[in-house]
Amino acid sequence: MNRLLIRKMIQHSLKDYLWEEENCILTEKEWADLEEKVLRQIQEDDQNEAVYSIIQDVLYTYFTNK
Repeated sequence: MNRLLIRKMIQHSLKDYLWEEENCILTEKEWADLEEKVLRQIQEDDQNEAVYSIIQDVLYTYFTNK
């Protein structure tokens, strides 16, 4: 799956967790970690059609463990 697409989907989903777009500043390492977690879960679960749900799960875990 394309990392650019994953990043755009993550950006869109971040709006559910943040009030303002300025709060959406992540480091390159954080972006890479989130992208890798999403891609790994897609491959493990063989769930290409459930990408949105996987992104939501990964972001929820990211924000609740921060």
